[in-house]
Amino acid sequence: MQSHSSRHVVSEHLKDLHPDLSEPFPQHVIEDEVAEAHGRRAIPKLVAVLALPELPDDQRAHALRILNGLLSTQEHKTNAVAEGAAPPLCQLVSQCRDDEVRRLSCSALASLGQVMAGRNGIVAAGGLPVLTEALQTTPEQAAAALKSFAVSNDGAAQLNVERGAIVPALVTLLSQPTDPAFTLTAFTNALSTLEGMTRTDDGVLAALDGGVPACLVALARRGLGGDLKFEGRLMELLQLVATCLEQICHHAAGKAACREAEAHKVLAELLTLQHRETIKHAAAALMVLAVEKESKVNVMLHAGVSLVRLMRGDDAELAANARDAVAAAAEHLEARRTAEMLLSMEERELLLWRGPPPETPPDYRYHVELPKFTPPAK
Repeated sequence: MQSHSSRHVVSEHLKDLHPDLSEPFPQHVIEDEVAEAHGRRAIPKLVAVLALPELPDDQRAHALRILNGLLSTQEHKTNAVAEGAAPPLCQLVSQCRDDEVRRLSCSALASLGQVMAGRNGIVAAGGLPVLTEALQTTPEQAAAALKSFAVSNDGAAQLNVERGAIVPALVTLLSQPTDPAFTLTAFTNALSTLEGMTRTDDGVLAALDGGVPACLVALARRGLGGDLKFEGRLMELLQLVATCLEQICHHAAGKAACREAEAHKVLAELLTLQHRETIKHAAAALMVLAVEKESKVNVMLHAGVSLVRLMRGDDAELAANARDAVAAAAEHLEARRTAEMLLSMEERELLLWRGPPPETPPDYRYHVELPKFTPPAK
């Protein structure tokens, strides 16, 4: 008997299971398929994707998020630099109109700047002028990228090459009022950059030309009693202010600029805070500032009480800075009178007289004998 039922054929061949017969591995990057790469191909693929000229901004942002997640080790950062990540990232910062893409690109440059090869690659791609311009559009992330340069000696030297443009841009950033764009973190990153640049004489001179001392004093006053008073990470900002003033005061011209900006008043207020690192750098700044003849009376007048209190404390490092500041200021006669009123007899012997008190000079008395008056004879 013949059966007329149709036959059901089952095939286990790959061509039947997956009927898509197109090339499985195209030679070019598929622009609309930006997915996470794995293994050794991860960073090269992402760098190639970011270099595409007409990639949509949302896919660029997706690729940048993945790249920033991978740039967590020194090996990955060095690999990204070797694959040429710096030029497309700098191009995105300067040319892309999407805010998120610019922020993510600056964050990637900040990660690359933590290794020497990355810093050299960013400089070779013209990244420092790009980051300087980005301080006004993406201040927090651009300042973080410049901060990654400032923490190393070679990076600070590279920043000082462009100091004529970087320092005024940082001062402009630090002078901005707080808003969602100009945050305390942006100010802290900018101050960290200035702190690294002012370690050298060239950086100090550029800071003086840009009006950094007055800017630092104004920023500290905002933190002590202005719009930054209630910020959570304020002490880190004030510590950086004290450190920058300390380094600027090491230069002869810096002492005069800090005196004109009345930095001694702000430094005296910083001595009253309950933050050891801020107090340490503020006392060191006053110690250096008191070397100048014109500042000795001001230092003793505004900070004398706090310095004597620190000098009598248990912290040896703070006591040493305070003691040197009082000793330097007391070289002026008027400042010495103030110091003598604040110090005990033992402290005067150790600090001012450098030994036992001087002997009282002898009391010279001149005995004059006048001739006795003899009335004239009548």
